[in-house]
Amino acid sequence: MQYSFWEKDFLEKPADITILGSGIVGLSTAISIKKRAPHCNILVLERGTHPFGASTRNAGFACFGSVSELLEDIRVMGEEACMEVVSMRYQGLKTLRQRLGDATIDYRSCGGMEVFRMKDKESSEQCQGATPFCNQLIKSALGLDNCYNVVKNTSLPSFGAQAIFQNFEGTLHPLKMMHALQKLAVSSGVRIEYGIQVDEIDQANRSLLCANQLQIGYNKLIVCTNGFSRRLLPELEVVPARNQVLITQPLPQNPLVSGYHLDKGFVYFREVAGRILIGGGRNLDPEGEMTDQFGETEQIRNYLLKILDEIYPGASTKIELSWSGILGVGPSKFPIVEWVDDHIIAGVRMGGMGVAIGSHLGEMLADQVTR
Repeated sequence: MQYSFWEKDFLEKPADITILGSGIVGLSTAISIKKRAPHCNILVLERGTHPFGASTRNAGFACFGSVSELLEDIRVMGEEACMEVVSMRYQGLKTLRQRLGDATIDYRSCGGMEVFRMKDKESSEQCQGATPFCNQLIKSALGLDNCYNVVKNTSLPSFGAQAIFQNFEGTLHPLKMMHALQKLAVSSGVRIEYGIQVDEIDQANRSLLCANQLQIGYNKLIVCTNGFSRRLLPELEVVPARNQVLITQPLPQNPLVSGYHLDKGFVYFREVAGRILIGGGRNLDPEGEMTDQFGETEQIRNYLLKILDEIYPGASTKIELSWSGILGVGPSKFPIVEWVDDHIIAGVRMGGMGVAIGSHLGEMLADQVTR
């Protein structure tokens, strides 16, 4: 496709701030900048017709960490860094809900349930024993009382008898969330251009080299492309991770009442309109799922189907739809907010918690570029 003179003339003029990626972080950043600098000219560029990496393809969990996740992250990152990330997630969820409203995004304050396989008795006992410790951490970091409670598992007989209920989680509708963010950004005066594929950042000339001979100048550039970021900035310590998701047809007597987590958060499932949604499992094949290509694999699909039948016998034969999303991960779950040069800053690597942490990351980026 060739651009017309009018299109090139309009698109190629540099804005005050250009943002790559119209996902949760990109739009949240634009909105936060507009609050600080209402007259700032902000341009958001999106390669697709909508942000399809993970922002509209996630499972709709509004969570900040199960007990097994916290224990694993403390082991890898240390207690202080882990709780700083948890605090970012919690603050991000607060900002998102206050900014958009619970009704707009179909937010349900249903809590979260961590369940354990029968064979994972040691892990279950370890997590149950660590519940008071994790509660104290959450109390100190977030001011929340009795976040985690050991309860009887009365609804999923194929899993262990004890589960851990998290009081402050919820679920939401990802596409309604993104439409609301788009609407708020545009009403704030942010310009969003879709179908703009940026192939290269010419740092020397402060220019974005795009498909179809389009060349867009920039003054300040914010890269919010998460799992796809190394295509443009290979020096960033972030890699793509594909997450596969399945959803069933509506099922009678659906036993799920909240959001559920299994295996340190690598598997998750919930009820959606009478259906069961289940996703994750990339820990089965970490290297194979380290890709920014969409798709599904027989290995992980079969693994999720097996768990699905443990949740609801026979549900594996009732699959209605499957899809995948691309996350941004790395050696740490601490997000990257990093100046690449004097004019480019990146805000990436949400570690699979973009719904939670995305709005807070937008605040952090806005603070950096409006100083």
